[in-house]
Amino acid sequence: MVSKLKLLLMFVTVVGVSGMVLNITGISSQAYAQDATTAKSKECPLDKPGRCSSNIDCNKKTKCNKEGGCNIDKMMDLTRCAKKELLKEKIKANLEKKMGAKMDKVADLLVNAMLEEYKSSMENKAQRTALEKNIREVLSGTDKQ
Repeated sequence: MVSKLKLLLMFVTVVGVSGMVLNITGISSQAYAQDATTAKSKECPLDKPGRCSSNIDCNKKTKCNKEGGCNIDKMMDLTRCAKKELLKEKIKANLEKKMGAKMDKVADLLVNAMLEEYKSSMENKAQRTALEKNIREVLSGTDKQ
């Protein structure tokens, strides 16, 4: 019981410290936890309706001409997305340079806490299995007394 409380306290401490680090760096928890594929689809929707995503749309739009006006719009959208992704990569590199060692330590603490939690749950599962086996033996009358 005491080891579980120590583990829980350690986990809460690590999560708290991680939250403070993320808060100091200006990263909100929602943005930090966002899935990369979800983030890209929200940032760079290249095939939105009304952006000449099909030939039918191009024929209806006056700004889309036969010389490839629709393709230019798509390329400009792609260029804007690339700019956002490049800025994101630059920010990551800057954070790595300024806070990389601290973030490595935080990551190590979190991984260690997760592994301890996993180890503890496996031990508890083994103890529960042994308990269930002993109870079955008692109830079935095969225990040795």
